[in-house]
Amino acid sequence: MTGDLTNDVPGEVTGSLSERLTRDFPSLTKSEKAIASYMLANMNSLPFETAASIAENVGVSQMTVGRFLRTLGYQGLSDLKEKMRTNLDATPLLISDRVDRIRKNAAADSKLWGNFELEMNAILGVYELRGTEPWRNAIDALATTQQVFVAGFQTIGGIASDFAGRLDYVRPGARFLDGRNGTFGELFAGEGDKACLVLFEMRRYTKLSHQLARAAKQAGTRIVIICDNHCYWARDHTENVLPVCTDSHLFWDAQAPFLSLNGLLLDDLIVELGDDVVTRVKTMRDLQDRFEAFQD
Repeated sequence: MTGDLTNDVPGEVTGSLSERLTRDFPSLTKSEKAIASYMLANMNSLPFETAASIAENVGVSQMTVGRFLRTLGYQGLSDLKEKMRTNLDATPLLISDRVDRIRKNAAADSKLWGNFELEMNAILGVYELRGTEPWRNAIDALATTQQVFVAGFQTIGGIASDFAGRLDYVRPGARFLDGRNGTFGELFAGEGDKACLVLFEMRRYTKLSHQLARAAKQAGTRIVIICDNHCYWARDHTENVLPVCTDSHLFWDAQAPFLSLNGLLLDDLIVELGDDVVTRVKTMRDLQDRFEAFQD
């Protein structure tokens, strides 16, 4: 490492450490950048980490972590943690403290605080969906059908595409249905009764979503609709409706609840699929290595 990190004397470590890591980041080696990135992203939890946990999360050896800490001017992780704890004693770490701090900062803007409460309640609502009958039916459909087609249009299309990509990593036969061919033949020219359609939708609802849901129902396709809680027509096509609250005081409706639901749904699906996921992920990683999809 060529950065002159060792010349800095740790004072208020949380502040000075993050500043030094940010300032000298370009001069770090690849392994050091990985450790520095992890430290910057997890500054508040570093006092509760071990060298082994950092090494595992980053993908380097414990020796590399220790060497980097010594380069920063610490005797080891215990030295760093001690200095950070001293500094963090005066820093709000509890959720309630953080909420109070947000409320105080937002006092001059009631819209901002009100939006924070809306989003927190929306995420809570997503967690409350787990274990319901529509949730269980969705997991069963995602786990047992031969093919899963995921669709979403306009502003919700990106979230639908992301879900399809992650789903493809844990099970075969999953794909994003964008409708560019004008026919949706991937779904309807095959065996629609052996497929599942996962449809994402939020206001303003597209005419294409109505048509797709209607056609899928006629084809005997299992349907899961993930939508905002104003979607009045979703249950006309399926009982497997997973609604989220997208109410917002901001310009755009909230999309964070969709992402939270996606993560929980995929996690429960992975549990349902069991060892098959291990085989699938290994296959996908082998293909990544073969085509050099990611840089080390």
